[in-house]
Amino acid sequence: MKLARAAQPRFSIKELLWEVRMFRKVAPMFLVDDVERAIQFFQNVLGAKPSASLPKSPPYEWASVELDGVELMFWEKEAVWKEYSGLVISANPASFIAYFYVEDVDALYERLRSKVEVLMEPKDQFYGVHEFTIRDPFGFVLTFAQVKG
Repeated sequence: MKLARAAQPRFSIKELLWEVRMFRKVAPMFLVDDVERAIQFFQNVLGAKPSASLPKSPPYEWASVELDGVELMFWEKEAVWKEYSGLVISANPASFIAYFYVEDVDALYERLRSKVEVLMEPKDQFYGVHEFTIRDPFGFVLTFAQVKG
């Protein structure tokens, strides 16, 4: 069965990025089983710098890292359930994709490819980006993209 190609978008990625700039900041919060392990992955594999944690020393319930000005947060699942009683957390983290815009996709791919599970090697997409996708140790899908031209 051949899938039909998606229709061309009515806007360009550059136009979309312009619209997004009205927001000050977005910091994704990953719900994980082990906050310290998440920090270690992002620090050792992606070069992130730890920026804050609660409590100040392990075992952490919450922590954040900084990656070239981008803040990522990690919250221990059991602590989330205590905070938001009745919240149902999906067992499938692949229902969320963190999409990072970077300056050099190919250089980042070369640095990461032997350290992570690669889901999609770098490729040019019809919507104007060059991107690749990995899975982190918790099953989250992370895509890294560079706007072309």
